[in-house]
Amino acid sequence: MRLFNFTAERCQNCNKCVRECPVKAIRFRNNRAEIDEKKCIACGQCFTTCPRYARNMENDVELVGRMLASPRRVVACIDSAYLGSFKVPGQYVAALRRLGFDSVEEVAVAGEEVSEEYVKYIQEHVGEQKYFMSSTCPSIYLFIQKYHPTLVKYLLPVVTPMIALGKAIKKEDPTTFTVYIGPCMSKKYETLPKTDAAPINAHITCQEIVRLFRRKMIDLESLEPEVPDRVAKNVGTSYSISGDMWPKITDLMHQNDYDVLKVNGLNNVKKLFESMENENLGPCYIGISACEESCINGPFIPLQSLDLFCRRQRITQFAVHGWGVEGNYPPIDWSDIDLSRTFEPIAVPRKKASMAELEEILHKMGRMTRADEHDCGACGYNTCREKAQAVYEGMADIEMCWPNLRKRAERKGDTIFYNARNIIVMLDGTTRITQINPVAERYFGVKNEDVVGQPVTALHLASDDYAYALATKKDIMARKMHLDKYGLDVMCNIVYIEGDELYVSMQDITAEVKRQKELVQLKKHTVEVAQNVIEKQMRVAQEIASLLGETTAETKVALNKLKDVMLKEGE
Repeated sequence: MRLFNFTAERCQNCNKCVRECPVKAIRFRNNRAEIDEKKCIACGQCFTTCPRYARNMENDVELVGRMLASPRRVVACIDSAYLGSFKVPGQYVAALRRLGFDSVEEVAVAGEEVSEEYVKYIQEHVGEQKYFMSSTCPSIYLFIQKYHPTLVKYLLPVVTPMIALGKAIKKEDPTTFTVYIGPCMSKKYETLPKTDAAPINAHITCQEIVRLFRRKMIDLESLEPEVPDRVAKNVGTSYSISGDMWPKITDLMHQNDYDVLKVNGLNNVKKLFESMENENLGPCYIGISACEESCINGPFIPLQSLDLFCRRQRITQFAVHGWGVEGNYPPIDWSDIDLSRTFEPIAVPRKKASMAELEEILHKMGRMTRADEHDCGACGYNTCREKAQAVYEGMADIEMCWPNLRKRAERKGDTIFYNARNIIVMLDGTTRITQINPVAERYFGVKNEDVVGQPVTALHLASDDYAYALATKKDIMARKMHLDKYGLDVMCNIVYIEGDELYVSMQDITAEVKRQKELVQLKKHTVEVAQNVIEKQMRVAQEIASLLGETTAETKVALNKLKDVMLKEGE
């Protein structure tokens, strides 16, 4: 079952997830990130670091919703990180009951019993075993099983507190549906396989439960605070804080000349494991957490919660003062509950490239010599050789290299710049020239090196438009300009570039403007000729009309005379 992955449509191929992944379990296919579950240790670092939220995770929200709506008894097993994540923790408990949970119990209750099991095991093996490592964080024991198998023998063979509490609840009532609620991502791994007989039947993150509150219109601030049905003793409450340790373990280790270490954050954990494998580290007990500052800084802490150090302070206060009320909490009968477990190495499929194969890949990456290996880490791998190994394993693409992409872009940009047919001038934020192309050199009669650093007016160009573009950070497009100094007419585009730079492109339209002027003159001349013809025709028409008028009058006189003669003859 695939628990975690990335949403391909949202992935922007920024490689940030690879840079954060401590075990490089992210494969790139078609420029999209994909989690390799065989290599993954479920720490959640890639999810929290993704700037595009291109993440996808299986969740049990709908399953839990159906269970809450059913007659079945449903118990919430809550991580003690909630004590620092919510302003009023009791309102969080009350909200869980409003959702329909029949019981709300702190996982820290089982943490105390797990620690007692640690003490028993250490007492039996102290002096024989050099290191003792807690096994409460699934990401840590997966990290050891997959990548540091020689250290598996130092893991304390005890279940996590979450599993221990689930077993205790199932002992009381095997039909109970148990739900872990906390900020941890790796706990999802521990809820597999999902069967009714499993100690924990479902996992919901703190962020998911807050969204469920909103969906059910539950307003935490309007609720009266309530106390969980089972709470840990004061000292057990602080288990989610980095640096805190069960006093019995601390005393036992010190009595036997063992150091006690609390290591959190995977970068520190990696260094610790290297030191242990090299046997540079002396005998010690080590409490380990994958998250920086431990569980109170898990990947799914509620988004609107208090900041990290406020959360730490509040949990510390709870560890000292508790709830401030006397409670009649039902005790857990731990007899006949098996809290033991075993750890075995988990083989991670890997194929090691030979030196010749690495060199071949490096050459394809453009790394012809050691001096060419940038080791910049932009691709997510610390060195170019690590990247080449990842390419060999099919985890990375050769093209996934920002220096190469930048060089390629610069080469293309230079080609366009130097071979463009238009005048190109680059200006800085003070309208000073940073570069001109060969076409500009030819038109303006100057050399690039002679004008670099000079104001744009050195090219006899007015600075007003350029200053305006910089001030408004807006482009000025298709502006016609006449450059008197050069007798040029140009179509100018001024493009603003982030960082206060201007890209100025001028297209020579002198010939076109000249043709337009000639066309205007031709039209004007044609209009004048047409006007003269019209006026001449009018004069001719008037003359003809005048002549026609005279002849018509004479004809009328002659006809009248003829008429008179005819009438007289008729008498």
